[in-house]
Amino acid sequence: MFIVAKHTIHDPKKFWQAVQNSMPRIPDSAKPHAVLPNKDGNEAVCLWESDSIDTVKNYIESEAGDVSTNEFYEVESSKALGLPG
Repeated sequence: MFIVAKHTIHDPKKFWQAVQNSMPRIPDSAKPHAVLPNKDGNEAVCLWESDSIDTVKNYIESEAGDVSTNEFYEVESSKALGLPG
């Protein structure tokens, strides 16, 4: 399934550093396909492929939840455009 993670980032410097540092710890059952930050780095939308929303949510909240507020939803693939593969 595809999952969107929307981030409101309270501390962009710490958030983006946490993203870089946490890449080796991405769960095997999750794959990021797109990371789309705004120009200021204080908002971002990310597209993931994973076995569940909880896998993505637990990973993100543990790595950057202290410097961002995050929302997650499952993509309705039958209505989406441009999904990978």
